[in-house]
Amino acid sequence: MNDADCIVVGAGLAGLACSRELSRAGRRVLLLEADGQVGGRVATDAVDGFRIDRGFQVYNDAYPEGRRHLDLAALKLGRFEAGALVAEGSRLRRVADPWRNPLAAVGAVLAGTVGIADGLRTARLRRDAVAAVRAGLDPDAPGEAGEQTTAEELARRGFSPAFIERFFVPFFGGVFLERRLDTAAAVFLFDFAMFALGRACLPAGGMAAIPAQLAAGLPEGCLRLGCPVRQASPGRVELASGEQFAAPEVVVATDRAAAARLLPPEYAGNWQERADKSTRLVAFAADRSPLDSPTLLVSADASGPIDNLTVPSDVAAGYAPAGAALVTVSVRQGFEPAPDADLASAVREQAAVWFGSAARGWRELATVEVAHALPDESPAARRQRPASPRLADGLLLCGDHAASASINGALASGRRAAGMVLGGPATAPLREPKA
Repeated sequence: MNDADCIVVGAGLAGLACSRELSRAGRRVLLLEADGQVGGRVATDAVDGFRIDRGFQVYNDAYPEGRRHLDLAALKLGRFEAGALVAEGSRLRRVADPWRNPLAAVGAVLAGTVGIADGLRTARLRRDAVAAVRAGLDPDAPGEAGEQTTAEELARRGFSPAFIERFFVPFFGGVFLERRLDTAAAVFLFDFAMFALGRACLPAGGMAAIPAQLAAGLPEGCLRLGCPVRQASPGRVELASGEQFAAPEVVVATDRAAAARLLPPEYAGNWQERADKSTRLVAFAADRSPLDSPTLLVSADASGPIDNLTVPSDVAAGYAPAGAALVTVSVRQGFEPAPDADLASAVREQAAVWFGSAARGWRELATVEVAHALPDESPAARRQRPASPRLADGLLLCGDHAASASINGALASGRRAAGMVLGGPATAPLREPKA
């Protein structure tokens, strides 16, 4: 296929979204992917009959871009309960969403998990975050000077240090892959609104179902797998094999590190300096789930390895064989086991404090390390985003590193790049999630 109107490099979520938008508009697209499958970091591996996502990943069914690009019903989404189970020492405390489960929320206040004042502040935060999103809050916009961090936003709103440490640090620390809550307040407010309006979900069979659905909607012959690119420049792409392709437009839709390698030095920018955050996930096979509901457990104990724990087989079909449970643990940033212990053993020991000796019998299936899991979302990092998808005539850039570090951000970035290729507005109104 040498007569494409646009060449897209990278079949992650941004590249898939961009290719679909262009194809739907009648453009001939060539989508090149180095790997043997689509999805990039949104991937799922099969191990001993279990399906293990690469790192802690969930999909929020309130994402406006997901409602634009995806057939959510076809994904057969399983939903986590609203709220979270917070582990503190040997105790497990439930923090519920008062709008969806008012009795449980009142119980959390009576049990001392949430104070009355912090409960009222949370209600105001929910109101303000939802209102901001409905008024057009864009987490993908470049940050402004003086922008606050999440920690500063929570302090400004008067939340008690104890509640911040008990809930916001473990819950959003797991979402943002950092416990200092340095992530920009605008990103936090958007994500908080998404959790308020929607639910954290998993597709049947794993997160890889999301990019697979996007790829299935592409025209025949559009996608070429196993085609690593050596260099991308305006109107031209060279493969590692030496084969070359030309088109009026080239869109680089890889992760930040790959984009920096592929593009000639003259197209370098501040976006290349934006840092990435890594993550580790340990997956276990268990005879049964340690949880009594499909919920997210977050740890407020910073001394142990566990950042959060989920049982995907409680949430969605296809994650575990019949009669077994899949337990996945996202490891706290910076944790390293003692010299005479391994990571899986350290995880099992901390889990045994909450679930008893049965946790010591969990069988390790895999330890997954993702070096470039999420771009940094601090205020300074947001100012490193490119102001426009277009780097030059015939050359564009998209991906979550050029937007916000989320599935929604990746899809939005791909759509905006396609809009610029088509010569129309790079943004378009989104369908508003309903409460």
